[in-house]
Amino acid sequence: MSTVKKLNETTYEVQVTKSGEEFKHFKEHIFKHFKDAKVDGFRPGKVPTSVIEKTFKNEINEQMLNHIISDAYKNAVSENNLKPIADIKLDKFEIKDDSLEVVFTIPVLPEIKLGDYKSIKIEKESVQVTDENVNEEIEKIRINAGKLKELESDEAAELNDVTNIDFEGFIDGESFDGGKAEGFDLTLGSKSFIDTFEEQIVGHKKNDEFDVNVSFPENYGSENLAGKPALFKVKVNSIKRKEEAELNDELAKEQGFDSLEDLKVKTKENITKREEARLENEYTGKVVDAVVDGADLEVPTELVDREIQFQINRFTQQMQMQGMNLNQYFEMTGQTMEQMQESLREGAKKSVKADLVLSEIAKAENVEATEKEISEEIEKMAAMYGMDKETIISDIRKAGNYENFLDNISHQIISRKTVNVLVESAK
Repeated sequence: MSTVKKLNETTYEVQVTKSGEEFKHFKEHIFKHFKDAKVDGFRPGKVPTSVIEKTFKNEINEQMLNHIISDAYKNAVSENNLKPIADIKLDKFEIKDDSLEVVFTIPVLPEIKLGDYKSIKIEKESVQVTDENVNEEIEKIRINAGKLKELESDEAAELNDVTNIDFEGFIDGESFDGGKAEGFDLTLGSKSFIDTFEEQIVGHKKNDEFDVNVSFPENYGSENLAGKPALFKVKVNSIKRKEEAELNDELAKEQGFDSLEDLKVKTKENITKREEARLENEYTGKVVDAVVDGADLEVPTELVDREIQFQINRFTQQMQMQGMNLNQYFEMTGQTMEQMQESLREGAKKSVKADLVLSEIAKAENVEATEKEISEEIEKMAAMYGMDKETIISDIRKAGNYENFLDNISHQIISRKTVNVLVESAK
């Protein structure tokens, strides 16, 4: 006997019980797979059932479980029109002499009740670029154009100077891993180092050797350092300070412009384009937020956890590109994996909810991805990686991920087109 019960909007429970004659016939069916099993002292096909049951107990139980779950899962999904989103969770598997009970849950997509998204109207902000905006941008260009000049040996370091230092850290008189470097460039005031390390270099000169006393944060990622006071022996090799550039035609030409006036005109154009893009993204975000907020659904925990893991994997890849692994990042920031996961949870939940709502609207609006659009998207991807389209497709086919690859691209296109429909409707 099999029963299906809805526990909540995202979880269904399936309970399967077999007893009496039903259980007896089920066991006989499973035992047939072991009738020719080899057991010392018996000819194949002549092994007593009791011996088979004792010798292959674990294998028999595994086949029973797989058989029951497979049938019950298919029936539950089909008869209740479920949309599973993750693997089942086994809650109970109990076998007695004359009965068997299996209980498992199926995580499913929830029912999504869309709000009146077509009635949403949001006013779009227009671009306003003032002379002050332009002057601020040009001032940044002027400051960034300044060149670093090494200070004389009698000049002391100040905040924002770039110092080249050697250092070695000690805790209780003992050095520790990661606490030593030579020829390290450190911008004072950048907060790259813990506590007041950088501030204690201020006032020192080239070739100065001195001690810096700091304390590692209580929540520092490396347990052997967390909360402990440390002494760093520091030597200043050099100090560089940025000399301010003069705002004139020469500076403008160095930056790739024809003249100072051309710099001002192009800067205003660039700010305008940037503001247009920012306001467009901001407007799109407001529209999507309004649509998603108007929908009613329970966001599945399984999808949120999956999104969190996706974001962590992506962040890990970014760290690797910078020559750092996740453990090193945790040591540097004092953060833990659990803290990172929790910091991402709210954003991940919002992202999953938006994705589910947009998918539901896409169905309602009959939004689809055409073969041409998919092909063009692959071509853009190939160009971004400096590859040709056929090579990318071939590599993905070899990896066995081609269908998932196409599904992901199709999903991205449909989501983008759906957002465009909503934005046009909201204007």
